Amino acid sequence: MLIYVYMEDLIFPMRINRYLALKKHSTRRKVDELIKKKQVFLNGRLAVLGDKVQKSDIVEVNFRGKPTPHKYNE
Repeated sequence: MLIYVYMEDLIFPMRINRYLALKKHSTRRKVDELIKKKQVFLNGRLAVLGDKVQKSDIVEVNFRGKPTPHKYNE
């Protein structure tokens, strides 16, 4: 059975690791590791474990040392 999740149907605020997992960036545990490695930014500031994401927030992930981060914005 497949379950499709649409971003319009989600309830905000939600934890940043869940948000990035739903965006298919990584698993929630891997996102926690990226946060600990200081590679995730929320609205231009360094994200910390447990940060909540609002629908209007901008989340950036510097992944694998690439100079251009992945940006997620609703």
